[in-house]
Amino acid sequence: MRWLALAAALAALAVNGCGEDSSSNTEPSPRADVIDCGNVTVPGHEAVSIRASGADCQLAKAVAAAAEGRGRASYEAEGFTCEPADAGGGDTNYACTRGEAAIRFRYGTA
Repeated sequence: MRWLALAAALAALAVNGCGEDSSSNTEPSPRADVIDCGNVTVPGHEAVSIRASGADCQLAKAVAAAAEGRGRASYEAEGFTCEPADAGGGDTNYACTRGEAAIRFRYGTA
C-alpha cells in the first residue's frame, strides 16, 4: 500500500510540477553572467567588444590579446580554444571556449 501512495505522490508531482509557476517562464532569461570587458589594444591591432561568461575581464583581455600575430587562425590561450570567423572588412570574430566558460570578441586593425 505504501508503494501505491508513493507512486500517486510522484505522479502528482510530475503532472503539477514542484510548486513553481512555470506559466510565466515562456521566454528564456538572458544570460546574467555575460559581462562586457571593453577593448584591448596590441601593436597595430585591437580586440573590441570583448564579452565573457564564466571568466573575469582580466582573463578575457589576456585571451583576446593573444590573438596578436595569429593571422585569422585558431589558437589556444589560458586554456581557452579560440576559433575564428570572418567578420568582414578584414576583421575576425573569435569565439573562445574552456568548458562552460566563453569569451567572444572582434579583432582587427586599430
